[in-house]
Amino acid sequence: MPYYDDYYDDEYYAPPPRYRRRRRRHGGRVALIIIALILLLALFFVWRFTDGLTTFAGPSLDNVQNELTYSLATLEGEIRPEMAVNECGEDYAAQLRELAAKEEDLAERLNFIADHIEIYSEAAVKTALQGEEKLDFALLTPFRGEDESGLNALITVKEGEIPYLIQYDTRWAYHGYGSSVMGITGCGPTCLSMVAIALTGDATATPARIADYAESAGHYVDGAGTAWTLFTQGASAFGLTGEAISLDEATMRERLDAGEIIIASMLPGDFTTSGHFIVIYDYGLFGFNVCDPNSIELSRRTWSFSKLEGQTAQLWSFKKGTTGTSSLAGSLWYADCEEFITLRAEPNTSAAAITTIPKDGQMTYVSAAGDFTCVEYQGQRGYVLSSYIKPVSG
Repeated sequence: MPYYDDYYDDEYYAPPPRYRRRRRRHGGRVALIIIALILLLALFFVWRFTDGLTTFAGPSLDNVQNELTYSLATLEGEIRPEMAVNECGEDYAAQLRELAAKEEDLAERLNFIADHIEIYSEAAVKTALQGEEKLDFALLTPFRGEDESGLNALITVKEGEIPYLIQYDTRWAYHGYGSSVMGITGCGPTCLSMVAIALTGDATATPARIADYAESAGHYVDGAGTAWTLFTQGASAFGLTGEAISLDEATMRERLDAGEIIIASMLPGDFTTSGHFIVIYDYGLFGFNVCDPNSIELSRRTWSFSKLEGQTAQLWSFKKGTTGTSSLAGSLWYADCEEFITLRAEPNTSAAAITTIPKDGQMTYVSAAGDFTCVEYQGQRGYVLSSYIKPVSG
């Protein structure tokens, strides 16, 4: 067998053509591996040293409606002296004008709020300062009273998916909740709505309905907001079992792997300056996927456990309720009385009467409210004493 020297030119070393091709292919593979490693390292540093890695898609916006139509000139003509609340001074107006100078597309709206700062609540101004996403909602708050919108909103979702819902959705943004309206105070009910619809398929569990339930059943605390009891005791009213879990990455992954969904109470940090609730519904290579009811932009990011850990106060994990704990919502009940019972506007005996329900008259169960039950009768919703109604058997 000849030596390689028998194949070479005397002046330089030239390996056979087949060997040269193999070497070129090997070199190409090495280059691809190096490029891939560089990209992975770059992604790691973005993930590790930023507030969250922006994903390519984020949650579906199919169930999001946040476009409002109005004219600033028309609103100007609607302003009356009695609209003044005087919660914000010139310091807030200056912040609005400063942001307007930086954001040309938002300038006209921001300056309108600044020029009429006396009619805006502090919460509305803080919302406007967050930028374009919630600016229209904040701008219109003095011109929209609390209403009953959103109770019958249509929410669609495919089986196995979680609907992304925002608290400032135009369908329920001005629905009254606690000290304000859903767009400002409704993060808790909106989170529970996402979870309930995803796990039970009950699309009637809208944020507005859950907000009404939370207030009537004592799960809203004046001056504090949504009580944590909504996610344990209150969850059963919507066919869920809610359980407080430890703030532990392995536990969170195990719960999500089991098909459960997590709600987190957030401390001041990336998501809030005071208090807030978000949904954690999945995880991947770069962290956890969230649905923030107050920010589409933050919902498009993934969040490492280390980023979430320092700003999370409590976690609850949810699964569909087991037999015997399913939701009563939607079930038929009847008036068990001698003549009639009174349907009232609020859950107390001194509240205004809406109508009367005759003996054996049927109504639809909505939610529990202490000694009262929220029901729907002939298209009207109100409260009746729980001791005078019974479920329709069969």
